[in-house]
Amino acid sequence: MVRMKIELIDVVCGNTEDVTGADHFYLVGALAGGTVVKPILTKPIKINDKQRKTFPAGESVLFEGDVPQGQSVKGGIKAYDQDASGDWAQYGSAVTGISSAVSTVLRLTGLATTAGSILAAATQGIGILASLDKDDLLGSTELEISPTGPAFEERSWPMKKTGGIGWSTWDYTVRYRISRS
Repeated sequence: MVRMKIELIDVVCGNTEDVTGADHFYLVGALAGGTVVKPILTKPIKINDKQRKTFPAGESVLFEGDVPQGQSVKGGIKAYDQDASGDWAQYGSAVTGISSAVSTVLRLTGLATTAGSILAAATQGIGILASLDKDDLLGSTELEISPTGPAFEERSWPMKKTGGIGWSTWDYTVRYRISRS
């Protein structure tokens, strides 16, 4: 068994999606490995062009648990800009919905589960927040992280959309750290 921890470091904004000012950046997803299913839902971070923001301590851990050799941590994350006022009072039930949806997929598919199917279940499991709020999808990533590797590793997830005048564009990079022991 390898003890793994995957945690968010920060998000860097080169250019916001909203041309009139700051975005409200948040992440949705889930990671699963060994017997651990970790839902991911961060509360929106107000961020503007050329800013770097750290994630709150209580929302920075994406995964923590023991992973058997030969398995990996699988899942994914989607990044959004919140445009309308979401019902963040439903945060707890949304996290529970993500966990339940991912657990159901894992129970039905076992070790054959793909990162994409975990991400799809997590996005579907967000339920009430997603239905109230048609936010802008900034990027999506599927992850499969092996327990074999360096003790400490940092990775970046860039997401960028370019376009001409009048088109919505953005440039973000999320950094995260992987610890293995």
